[in-house]
Amino acid sequence: MEATSTTTTDIGAVIDARAVTVVFQPVVDLRTMQVAGLEAFVRGPEGTEIERPRELFAAAAAAGRVAELDWVARAAAFRAVLDANLPPSLSVFVNTEPGSLSTECPADLHAEVARAEAQLRVFVEVNDRALVADPAGLVAAVDRARAMGWGVAVDDVGSSRAPIVVLPVVHADVVKVDLGLLREAPQTDASAVLAATLRHVERTGAALCVERIETDADLRWARAMGAAFGQGRHLAPPGPLPEAVTAPWSPIPLVAPSAEDAPVRSPFDLVCDGQPRRVERRHFLELARMLAFGSIAPGAAPVVLVGVGRSGFDPAVAASFPDGAMPVLYVMFGTDLPAEPLPGLRAVCLDHDDPLAETEFLVQINEKGASALLARSLPDGELEVVLTQDREVAHGIARHLARRIPPLGGDGRALPLPEVWEVAEPEPDLPEAPTPEPRRRGVFGRRR
Repeated sequence: MEATSTTTTDIGAVIDARAVTVVFQPVVDLRTMQVAGLEAFVRGPEGTEIERPRELFAAAAAAGRVAELDWVARAAAFRAVLDANLPPSLSVFVNTEPGSLSTECPADLHAEVARAEAQLRVFVEVNDRALVADPAGLVAAVDRARAMGWGVAVDDVGSSRAPIVVLPVVHADVVKVDLGLLREAPQTDASAVLAATLRHVERTGAALCVERIETDADLRWARAMGAAFGQGRHLAPPGPLPEAVTAPWSPIPLVAPSAEDAPVRSPFDLVCDGQPRRVERRHFLELARMLAFGSIAPGAAPVVLVGVGRSGFDPAVAASFPDGAMPVLYVMFGTDLPAEPLPGLRAVCLDHDDPLAETEFLVQINEKGASALLARSLPDGELEVVLTQDREVAHGIARHLARRIPPLGGDGRALPLPEVWEVAEPEPDLPEAPTPEPRRRGVFGRRR
């Protein structure tokens, strides 16, 4: 216990003094072998037991200061790159801890982060742990990155199938496949991960970056996968910022944002082009069951979001649905729900006047595709139902719902509705007037 106390005291002093350093590993364009970006890795005081990132963040977690350390690390990386006056087309990759996604930047770091917003080309790295720990915080962080013109990278792809479902939820610009993790995974999982990753890259135009390229054989394998970018000691080890970097011929690209990314009041607002049908409740439930059973795959790790509206949790109905795959994220929305309706099923409690309480739904994302089944009550007791298997629409609905999910450990109440973007209608006598773009908020809530 004494060792833990000493470490906690040391980490407190380190964080208070902002006494961390940063090393950078080049991200190399595998077509030109130019340096296209730099990934920042934080280090604690040299020669201490908290010098390495794992021990540093473990000590911060024991002290309850992970989010603050995460901000300190990012600010240190931004400061180093800004002071080095590197080419503006060079991309900077920074890691983000799940616990810091919804935490405000410390006041003394505002200036450095604001300079980075204005001057740097940044990719924020996230992983599946963030989706589990704080779905709304993850989507908010992605929204903030997009508002600043930054990109989003999904890291640690390869260890399991869990990161696969994060790709569409965050609309990843860069997917980072770790060769070491891919080798250690069971063959069936490794095959599923690689196939799903390559599908996402082909469908969205995201860039594939292969990490842990340690040999020339690894480099050839990365190119065979179709990787545009790579990292690893065979290319360049982590170290101090290079004294000079040539501007890359082709900057790491950003994926065009999805039309379904705008915050809305109800999932139905995202399926306005769908053809609704009148359905009895028993048929709606049967259709939902069929979709649920059809999405099961051995070893799959899907996202499953369920809405029961004001109907409440019905154990008999729940028992008729499959339980063969443990989702990465498994959430039920509704009024008056128990804290954990089923083992592993998180409840998000809605107020009775919440617009989301008017909708029942089943939204599923897995490595093969996505679907969303939505229903709302009609005056005669039947349901108006829309089904979409359009990936982009289903992903947009999942992002909308994720914005309402509170972090783990809270009271389970749904987060407030996000700001709904107001889009001005053109004047009747000016039918050709362009629709203005919605105005977004920066990282500190400023209008941009």
